[in-house]
Amino acid sequence: MIAIFLSLTSVAITDTDGQFKLVLRNYPVVILFLMATAIFFALLYIAVDKSKIKALSKQIELRPHVNHEDFGTLLLELTSRQREVYDLIISGRTNKEIMAELFIEQSTLKSHINQVYKKLNIKNRKELKTKLMR
Repeated sequence: MIAIFLSLTSVAITDTDGQFKLVLRNYPVVILFLMATAIFFALLYIAVDKSKIKALSKQIELRPHVNHEDFGTLLLELTSRQREVYDLIISGRTNKEIMAELFIEQSTLKSHINQVYKKLNIKNRKELKTKLMR
């Protein structure tokens, strides 16, 4: 955000009698300083973002993998509604079919699905089916 503000400030223009001019046209050193500072903040943001992504990737790699015996225990943590959603998912129903059967909105279904995935330590239906095959 700071980088964008500094960049825009350095190239700000005014309109005087139909002529467009840089606001800081008499101060080229200030323009260069603002642009250099903007670039610095942009690079700093990128570096911080990369380190956050790297840390998150490491955390995901270190996440314990659930074996088949543990999966049954995790299923016990589901609420009754989440278990209904889970059962319908593994039976191969689409989201539309599940919404119709349970009389719920799409946002509610997505919330239930996300909670099921979170509690079972999975990311998607494909991974769920893979765990069921083991």
